Amino acid sequence: MDNDTLLFQDKGSGRLKDVKIYPNRIEVLKKGTFGGKHTGIVYLKDITGVNRIKGRDVFLRNWLLTACVFSLSSCSQAQEFVNVLNMVM
Repeated sequence: MDNDTLLFQDKGSGRLKDVKIYPNRIEVLKKGTFGGKHTGIVYLKDITGVNRIKGRDVFLRNWLLTACVFSLSSCSQAQEFVNVLNMVM
């Protein structure tokens, strides 16, 4: 599988406007406070697992024992996000 193959995409909510899962990374399009946008990348090799799912929010653990929070558009999309993430990891 190529590293540029898109496995999951959601429009996100709040400051996170576009959440995508690729085989080696998670890309998030973040909206800045002054209207700018930038892409945040979290590599899957840094993630140790899913901490919890609370509604639309997914909390991931990384190797520094800090949480990465992804806010998705719905509860079903959050569950699908975790399912795809478990398939890749």
